[in-house]
Amino acid sequence: MFDIPPPTVPLRDDNRPILCQMAIELSLQELVDAAIKAGWNETEVLGAVIEVADNLMLAHGANAELAAMLKALKALKRGLD
Repeated sequence: MFDIPPPTVPLRDDNRPILCQMAIELSLQELVDAAIKAGWNETEVLGAVIEVADNLMLAHGANAELAAMLKALKALKRGLD
């Protein structure tokens, strides 16, 4: 398991995104190094990291959209009851 430090600034702090990048950089580099050591080349590992991150972001967006729709449907149902 990776040792990633928690945030040190509030959610709305302008520096939070860069601080998050700094917090995960070492662990991500260790993952990349492990994949290269396993036989993958650096280009395909970095490409895979980007694709996986993109897929996670898309899934997050879809989950948030679904949650919003379910909330609206529940509110509509309550209004009909």
